Amino acid sequence: MNLKHSILAMSIAALAACSHIDPLEPLAQSAIQHQSPLTDQAVIADTVGRSAVGATALAWANPSTGSAGVIEQIDASNDGPDGCRGFVTSRQSLDGITRLNGVACPSGDSWKLGGQ
Repeated sequence: MNLKHSILAMSIAALAACSHIDPLEPLAQSAIQHQSPLTDQAVIADTVGRSAVGATALAWANPSTGSAGVIEQIDASNDGPDGCRGFVTSRQSLDGITRLNGVACPSGDSWKLGGQ
């Protein structure tokens, strides 16, 4: 039994010597501070911009807000210049389910909803 207790004591001592907790919290906080959450509008505009005109049933989801939906249609829009596209999408969030009509337009290297 003494040998068993000795091995157990040495194992505990070895584990205690190996345990060291680094302060990870400041690293996580700095990463979160520099990463801004995406809005649903940005996710929808990006999905519309990456998809082909005429595309239907495109799912989108925003992990930042928990919202999701399906873009029902994308059309070349007459509402705006420079390749803007009209779209119809659903949006399911904590507030419920809504159906949205909008226009997404190219803006530099990304897409934005019309008027934003």
